[in-house]
Amino acid sequence: MKKLKNFYFINLCLIIIIISTGIVSGKTEEPNAILISWDGVSKDPLLELMDSGKLQNLTGIYKNGSFVNLSITDHFPDTMSGHAQMLTGYPPEITGVFKSMRYKEIPSGLTLFERLEDSLGEDTIFTGIIASQEKSLGSLHGLPFYHAGKIVDYYYDKNSDAGLVGSVATEAVHHFANQGRFFIFIHFRDAADSGYAFGAGTQKQLDQIINVDAGTGMILNAVRDAGVAENTMIFITTDHGFNSGQTDDAGQNDLWLITNELGLNETGDQKDIVPTVLQKMGVPFENITPVYPGISLI
Repeated sequence: MKKLKNFYFINLCLIIIIISTGIVSGKTEEPNAILISWDGVSKDPLLELMDSGKLQNLTGIYKNGSFVNLSITDHFPDTMSGHAQMLTGYPPEITGVFKSMRYKEIPSGLTLFERLEDSLGEDTIFTGIIASQEKSLGSLHGLPFYHAGKIVDYYYDKNSDAGLVGSVATEAVHHFANQGRFFIFIHFRDAADSGYAFGAGTQKQLDQIINVDAGTGMILNAVRDAGVAENTMIFITTDHGFNSGQTDDAGQNDLWLITNELGLNETGDQKDIVPTVLQKMGVPFENITPVYPGISLI
């Protein structure tokens, strides 16, 4: 009887160890990454809101991470071309996405989602796109991210506000955290819509940036609640900015990136985002073809 009790005790201990280490849940200590786009948020109003304490979630990430001053140097600054570069690392001559009125499907295999799944294995890395614009980031035939939409594990592309995007992203984080490693791209359109409608830096746009920060906070809470905060990298950036006070984005090439990762370069280019994420995820990118024109920010 004593041996039997010892047997049950040992097995109970093993079960506790397995659960605590994440073997049952599928959680892993390998790094995850979440890339978030605050569409149309210029650097000046962003810094103004951070300085006034109105972007608590973004500021919290910056305090424990890095701020990178980014530039656009090789494409027109708008939503389609910005996200094409942000998620491929390539210029329009390779992606075929020149601007929101001149685009085609990004060739198969070039997006960050495809690179990660090809390098790490589709059963090892889980990928998702949560986009709040049906056209610019949708998965329909003829749109830039059509090929990416065929391989990601989850794709949401409905016109949505920050609260809804935050809710959808929260569920995705909880789901993927129990599957294994993940990379999720999340897009908020609210600030861009208000910028086009009312002008950059107006109170109405500032209010929407605050709403986007709140939606981002929902995602950060989900990462903590899912138990993967310690090994999940957060990258928050924008696709383009606006000329101050204007309702257009022509010529606004001065961008930003905030991450919970320490030690990134203080300056960089939008095309550096993909090499940085790949390196942080443990994927060598130097020999990938076409050759990336950007560098890692690490």
